[in-house]
Amino acid sequence: MKILHLFSDWKWTGPAEPALNLCVELKKRGHDVTLACGKAMDDYPFPPDSESIEKYAYERDLVPVTRFNLSKHFSLFKYISDIRNLSVFMNDEKFDIVHVHRNQDHLVGGIAARRTGRRLPVIRTNHDGVALKKNLRNKICLTRLTDKLIAVSEEARVADMNSFGLDEDKTIMINASIDCQRFNPGSGPLTHRKQFGMKDDDIVVGIIARIQTHRRFHILLQAIKIASKEVPKLKLLVIGRGTKEKQLLTEPAKTMGLEDVVVHPGYRTRDYVEAVSCMDFNIFLMPGTDGSCRAVREVMAMGKPVIAANRGMLSSIVDDNITGFVIDDTPENLAKATIKLANDIELRKKMANASLKKALNVFSQESMAEKVEKVYECLLK
Repeated sequence: MKILHLFSDWKWTGPAEPALNLCVELKKRGHDVTLACGKAMDDYPFPPDSESIEKYAYERDLVPVTRFNLSKHFSLFKYISDIRNLSVFMNDEKFDIVHVHRNQDHLVGGIAARRTGRRLPVIRTNHDGVALKKNLRNKICLTRLTDKLIAVSEEARVADMNSFGLDEDKTIMINASIDCQRFNPGSGPLTHRKQFGMKDDDIVVGIIARIQTHRRFHILLQAIKIASKEVPKLKLLVIGRGTKEKQLLTEPAKTMGLEDVVVHPGYRTRDYVEAVSCMDFNIFLMPGTDGSCRAVREVMAMGKPVIAANRGMLSSIVDDNITGFVIDDTPENLAKATIKLANDIELRKKMANASLKKALNVFSQESMAEKVEKVYECLLK
């Protein structure tokens, strides 16, 4: 099949990685895949420190098309230009399928596909794990410009189906995926514990999140304060950054006497896997900009149990009392779950094995690509 993927942004954020990984996996399966995305700047191809889709596409041996606007934000002039040029491009290249990933590329890509004058199926993936906003644009896109909607959670699929009056056979749930090979539990030794000032026998609970008010760091620190009294070797590893680090993390930790407990190496890129490997288990309290909670899947692929708040789609990723705990995230509940995992090494091992098994069986890129491929095949029959 000849497949065109559209992504209306240039930034390496949110659903950019799963969209690009899908392109790569489909290419591995023998398909002719083109990714068209926004372009960050005029420099070609891009500066070495660029955090752009274009950069990461090149790293994965996929040359993106960046000659269309494909802007994240609305612009009537750019929309009209993209619709006209994309329609010509779709016909010239004789694509079989158009797969869209964001609201803006859904609208321009959907209209362009319909203007080709031939049967060209349009698939939309809702990467957010929650329902799309109920507005006129999404109503038009989903009812008139979409042949199949893919949701990454069952809750989002049902909500979108009901909100926009979609037939059940027009929607499907396919789990969001991660690179299980990259996060193989054997790929990240504990060498970074020493680098971060931690010992091999410390019990390390980690959190991966932007340091923002709504991410509930006040609840986390209160819980760690309680738990650290019961677990003297407990450490909290915070991987992330934010404009309110001092207000939400550094100063409260100092005030609560947790300076020696909280370890904050900041945002990690090249050594992200090694940093995650330092954890014995993970805490996740609030979905962020990536509503599919990719970080949870990543730590599970590394064989880490997860303590998750009962929010968003977290309870559909983490199986309570199997791959971790799903809790109502009061400080007391979070502390209790932390103490239990910290003090019971056999329970940690059991949950770690269950996490790894689920990640390999349910969240692998190969599994996801195979299911998406079947969606394409059904639409082309």
